[in-house]
Amino acid sequence: MTSRRKFLKQGALGALAAGVSFGLSDKVRAASMSSSSPLGFNREAFASQLHTTFHVKTGSGTVPLKLIDVVNIGSRQTTGNLREAFALVLRGSDETSLEQDTYVIEHRKLGAFSFLMVPIGLRDKSSRYYEININRLHG
Repeated sequence: MTSRRKFLKQGALGALAAGVSFGLSDKVRAASMSSSSPLGFNREAFASQLHTTFHVKTGSGTVPLKLIDVVNIGSRQTTGNLREAFALVLRGSDETSLEQDTYVIEHRKLGAFSFLMVPIGLRDKSSRYYEININRLHG
């Protein structure tokens, strides 16, 4: 049987450990965002890179995809300076098909980052299209 004192002590230590790990992950994420992507992951940063190539890392190499559109998907309530939602639409060749997955993506100006990428099908016979949704709900 667990005593009340032991239960409270273990609970407090668990909460402390959870708080420390969350704090460290925020610092690591903030450091990696500032060092690898000086422009940040906002709509403007990606829109400034329209028609440039992003390199998606796969298990067998990298796949080049061109950013063809940055689409605002947020409502008026989420499009403020600190709250935004948008989609990146990328185009690749029909030769390589990527599955829905989280990929490490590199760009010469934005740096390296990981996002969930979803195939959105063929719009023409020579290209495959992919979408990445980004929801920045906290500044």
